[in-house]
Amino acid sequence: MKKLIFIIAGISTLLSMSLSMSNYHKDLEHLTLDLRFNLFPDASSVNDSIIIISVDDASLESMNWLGWPWPRQIWSDMTAFLYRSGVQVVYFDITFSTSSTFSAGEDSVFGAAAGRGNTVFITGLGREEGQPIPENALIDVHLPHGELTPFRFASPPVDGIAAGAAYLASPYAYPDPDGIFRKTPLFFRTATGAVPSPALAIAMLFRNDHDVSLQNNALLWSNSEIPLTEDYEIQVRFAGPAGSYRAISVSDVFSAMSGDTSSLQPSSLAGKIVLIGYTASDLMDLKPIPYSARCPGVEVIANVLDNILSGRHVATHGIITTLFITLFLSLAVASALVFIPRVIPASLTGLFTILAYAAVCLYTFHHYDLWLKAVSPLASGLLTLLGGSVIAYQYATKDKKFLKAAFSQYLSPAIVSLVAKNPEMLKLGGEKKVMTAFFSDIAGFTTISEKLDPQELVKLLNIYLTEMTDIILESGGTVDKFEGDAIIAFWGAPVEYKDHALRAVTSALECQRVHADLNRRLEEINFPSLHTRMGLASGSMVVGNMGSDKRFDYTMMGTDVNLASRLEGVNKVYSTAILISNTTKEFLPESIKCREIDTVMVMGQKTPVTIWEPVLQMPVFAEKYSKALQLYRSGKFHLAMKLFLEIKQDGPSKTMVERCRRFIQEGTPAEWDGTWVLTSK
Repeated sequence: MKKLIFIIAGISTLLSMSLSMSNYHKDLEHLTLDLRFNLFPDASSVNDSIIIISVDDASLESMNWLGWPWPRQIWSDMTAFLYRSGVQVVYFDITFSTSSTFSAGEDSVFGAAAGRGNTVFITGLGREEGQPIPENALIDVHLPHGELTPFRFASPPVDGIAAGAAYLASPYAYPDPDGIFRKTPLFFRTATGAVPSPALAIAMLFRNDHDVSLQNNALLWSNSEIPLTEDYEIQVRFAGPAGSYRAISVSDVFSAMSGDTSSLQPSSLAGKIVLIGYTASDLMDLKPIPYSARCPGVEVIANVLDNILSGRHVATHGIITTLFITLFLSLAVASALVFIPRVIPASLTGLFTILAYAAVCLYTFHHYDLWLKAVSPLASGLLTLLGGSVIAYQYATKDKKFLKAAFSQYLSPAIVSLVAKNPEMLKLGGEKKVMTAFFSDIAGFTTISEKLDPQELVKLLNIYLTEMTDIILESGGTVDKFEGDAIIAFWGAPVEYKDHALRAVTSALECQRVHADLNRRLEEINFPSLHTRMGLASGSMVVGNMGSDKRFDYTMMGTDVNLASRLEGVNKVYSTAILISNTTKEFLPESIKCREIDTVMVMGQKTPVTIWEPVLQMPVFAEKYSKALQLYRSGKFHLAMKLFLEIKQDGPSKTMVERCRRFIQEGTPAEWDGTWVLTSK
């Protein structure tokens, strides 16, 4: 089973990794990333130096008298106002690729205003047609050759405006297959050099640091290192949903330009970066992001710019690391199923391991912006858990069936079910427990067997053993074995009972009680009556699976086991049906009546033991017998015999009379202490 579960872990890993190349798998992985974004927005960390001036619906409505597009003079005046207010960088997320229709000189005026500061305009790029790529669209960075054909042409703003740009940047970004933007390029390779993205161009101007380089597919700039994809894309760490960055309506800026500073204080713009773009419903450049289905493109650029300035990004790992994580998680789940013996705790541990990895994915993203791939590891872990649990359950069921089959003949159904649910109760080898052992035998069985043919004998034994065994099992006893007509049983294992002695003695008394009815039924089918002798002893015993690897018995061993066996035979000496040891008597509650019979030394043991006879009702002569027994132990055999003779129809009394008579005739034994030494079993 262990090997099979680990094989399932390996197969699950290979299957999950083989599916990781599919678009469906990638879409699922992106969904797990979106979930992390939505669980842990970080709008509080946005760079307050970044401000968006939005061409919103309110602005269009309040300035509808100007028509659309607005005259370039509007943008010229706004740019000049922004730089007078202390803005460090101005970015226009607006295309100015056609000349002004209002005035021939407007474009040059706008370009001149833009040239007074650090202004970034956007330019389109193309491979088939367009203008030569302008010099101010190129930065000094070497991009290695890639698979994509480099861009050869550009669609910059008109010359008058482009002349005022500190940088021309390309805003191109490409969504993932599900249409959501999660990464964006920082560079674009052209035939004559590299064109920066708006965010990179703005960052270089803001910090006045134009020393950009690439090393091992990572952007090195301003003491920060940001890993990039092979297409020079940054995995964006979005701060939050649309609206996370400070936005100012164009109409408020125009009001401030006119002297109405109730909505905007020009001084609040000092040292800031201003991004100007569309947010109006009819003009907005919509880009779905993990937080929002409708996010202005200018705000996506704001997020990327923030990442570059802070050196922050979403870090991830490659396929090799994913493979190792997937394999590790699968093996961890498999180990839980293999090394935890019970199926349900093992499966729950495996599930906890999977959930723990999911929690680690969330934790590392929240605290370290680390995107641990989740789909392959979790899918492989779940496949391992499902497949391994099925295998473990099948083996556990097989073991339970084996246990039930093996013990149903020896234990009650309730105990068999308990043992099947808790197989660890049956430890290999033996363990020490305090229990009560039981031995029974049919008096004169040899004579009975000689009078019956084998088939009749088997039928008789089946009737008898069934009757006795049912009583033992119903009380929670375990049948050790049958030896012909003998029954060997014990109480206290595999299920521990504090009242093991009470259960054993009660069962023995019940066996004796049903004998009258059993013998009546046997006589009706022409079988002889049966009389059973029983011996019980309690104490510390070794119980467990004993034998060879291929064949073993669940049995018991110990001094008290031997004592119980001897006491069964001692019944013949005293003509009793049940005898128990003094240790068993000490375990019994006062409600169980027992009469003291004698103190004996059984064969094979060197310690005297006081023996008792459990009775359903204490006989009327019990007190007289006890007094006679004390006289006997004191060596006053004449007085003891006199009292024993007064007790009629009592087996132990008859035995004691004969013993007293012998001592009177032969004299008191040397070193007499009241113990009778038995010389036979």
